[in-house]
Amino acid sequence: MAQHPIKRYLPKSLLGRAVLILLFPIIFIEIVVGIAFIQRHFEQVTNQMSEGIAFEIIYIQKETERGLTEKLSDDLLLNKLSNLGEEFGFEVSFLKEKNFTRQPKIGLIDLSGKTFVKNLKEKLKRPSSFDLSDPRNVLIQVRFDQGVLEFKISRKRISASNPHQLLVLMLFVTILLVILSLIILKNQIRPIGKLAKAAEAFGKGQFIEFRPGGSDEVRRAGIAFMAMRARIERQIKQRTQMLSGVSHDLRTPLTRLKLALTLESKSDEIKEMLEDVNSMEAMLDEFLEFSKSNVNEKTQKTNIYEFVQSIVKKNKKHFKNLVLEISKSLEKSFSMSVRTNGLKRAIQNIIDNSITYGKNISFKINKEKNNLIFEIEDDGIGIEEKDYEIAFHPFTRLDKSRNQNNHSGVGLGLSIANDVIRMHGGQLSLYKSKALGGLGVRIRLPI
Repeated sequence: MAQHPIKRYLPKSLLGRAVLILLFPIIFIEIVVGIAFIQRHFEQVTNQMSEGIAFEIIYIQKETERGLTEKLSDDLLLNKLSNLGEEFGFEVSFLKEKNFTRQPKIGLIDLSGKTFVKNLKEKLKRPSSFDLSDPRNVLIQVRFDQGVLEFKISRKRISASNPHQLLVLMLFVTILLVILSLIILKNQIRPIGKLAKAAEAFGKGQFIEFRPGGSDEVRRAGIAFMAMRARIERQIKQRTQMLSGVSHDLRTPLTRLKLALTLESKSDEIKEMLEDVNSMEAMLDEFLEFSKSNVNEKTQKTNIYEFVQSIVKKNKKHFKNLVLEISKSLEKSFSMSVRTNGLKRAIQNIIDNSITYGKNISFKINKEKNNLIFEIEDDGIGIEEKDYEIAFHPFTRLDKSRNQNNHSGVGLGLSIANDVIRMHGGQLSLYKSKALGGLGVRIRLPI
């Protein structure tokens, strides 16, 4: 099933998602409040302030029209306009120009300026130009037939002072709430992380001391996990004791039977019976190995290069057609923490299967950024893809890849190997070998 595109950008951790759930309504509310504040501040307040300025400008505009009608001298007109400007708190001048000397300028995000210009254009009857490029002053020009009337008004007159105070307060309170919420969330999520860590370690065959804590739901989940872990450990212990006991009890009569047959004359029937006894002993050894596959072994730093070389050297004594290929990415000094005996047993089981059913074996090892990869391939008959999953089940013997008339194990090799690899937090998978045509087994261990 295809993943929804939005999920790709969502946080994966519980803490990240909790923070998102917390922040989304806060940010949404702040946006709504911010828009309402801007609507009220930059429109309603600016409208009220611009109306007062409009009345003052209109009054000065009428006085200018009267002075021009009365044909006052330039000095008298300028003196009159200057006095009016001082009374209203801004500068006024009259320019003997036919066109505007200032080009209309207004910032893209200057909301109060846009509102101010819109209101004044509706009230002023003459052509006008507005220059709001100066953050401290507003220049307004009104055109007459005889010239241009210019106003220089402080920017404080058209917008309220400190309009950012509410936004800054909202931002400060939001940051404070987020910090406090993060502290509370981390304390609540920490028990969940400990539970996940304990469960992950138990899946790898490790035991981590765990005490339930946190909220009631998390505490109940922790108690349930501890009860489940205890039941599984009891079942593993009972299985180990049962298989060990059965194998031990059967070994004694088998030994007596083998001894008796050895003392008999070496006829063909006796030889066949000895082969059957030896086969039964080999089966018992596999049962014992399977019963010990989940016994905890402490990890230790192991040189992987020397570890692989020792396995290949041992097998080459009995099987010459085993080829080892070590990638250049694996340094001779590379070491990692593994259960040495368990990992050696897992790899040996896979090699034994390949030796049994193939004539040529390829053993490759490669180190990637986060994984160490072993690949063991043979030229045997292999296993069909539909049976890959079944092959990992204990006591599974696939007819097409095994001769049932001869002893070839009891179907525990891959199962034991899979358990060991999982204890290392890795993955074991099967595939068809392209180079040799038989079965390929890939072991992927996290570094």
